Amino acid sequence: MQCSPAFDAVIFDIDNVLIDTRPSYLEAIRWTVDIYLTNSTVPFFRMQKKSRDPQILSLEHVEQFKLLGGFNDDWDCCYGLLIYLLSLTVKTRSVEHLRKTINLKAFFKKMKERPLKVTGIVKMLGNPQAITIERIARIFQEIYLGKDLFQATEKKRPVFWKKQGLIRKEKLIFKKSFLENLKNHGVKMGIATGRPHFEAVHTLRHFEVLDLFEAMTTITEIKKAEQEMKQSLRKPHPYSLLETAKKMGDKRRFLYVGDLPDDILAAHKASHFLDIKSAGFPLVSANLKMASEELKKANPDFLLKTKSDLASVILKGKL
Repeated sequence: MQCSPAFDAVIFDIDNVLIDTRPSYLEAIRWTVDIYLTNSTVPFFRMQKKSRDPQILSLEHVEQFKLLGGFNDDWDCCYGLLIYLLSLTVKTRSVEHLRKTINLKAFFKKMKERPLKVTGIVKMLGNPQAITIERIARIFQEIYLGKDLFQATEKKRPVFWKKQGLIRKEKLIFKKSFLENLKNHGVKMGIATGRPHFEAVHTLRHFEVLDLFEAMTTITEIKKAEQEMKQSLRKPHPYSLLETAKKMGDKRRFLYVGDLPDDILAAHKASHFLDIKSAGFPLVSANLKMASEELKKANPDFLLKTKSDLASVILKGKL
């Protein structure tokens, strides 16, 4: 890399940008929906038989739903998906019928504006079955963390998932050497993520890259600020980007790399306060074409087609 890159600092989203979370967070969403609907005292739906894989949603379903916007928080994503699914089959308890009825493309066409967010889907469809975020969070955390880590962090015994956590299936997308090379050439690195602080630190430390990042803002800090400011600060709100930039020295030239339209919109809003550009990173999507098209609609400054494109953007300011 050359001595004078086009950007002084790069802020990364974590999920599906730094870390491949398809086998962890996205699978945890699929399992959470299955367990919530079929494993309660009075299940909404009944499975014909137990399965080694989630039966209701595909990976592509989850990714499509996230593209509606406002669902960076995976608990919120589960909440929205559950409301959507329960709106489809009022008169049946058949999982098979439910699976055949899912049509997110048709649901997309009903959207008058985005990001949809939890408030938007509740306004459209209501919450007749009284889905609760507390139960969603409990199921999700058990699945993602696994028996031992859940018990160690939550001080509770798991009820819904007594196996290895899906967190162990995550993989680093950019090689450690690539990130080290950025740092060695004077590029500062930070993180703005919807992950809880513990999970972000745990995963980055596991891959031995935590020390490469100068600053981090997670959903843990965002929720605390939301309580104080009494408003939603989650992406596409620019709060997490502005906070990370402030910790890094906000007079720098920033690039934010994210995989969802919410990330790009957050960077656009942050640009009123910072010198910041956005890079869309759809490369680990199950449906690359759809993810790229949705990112284009958010108008990123750069749309990455390969991992190596990121180096070109940082060095030259262009693809």
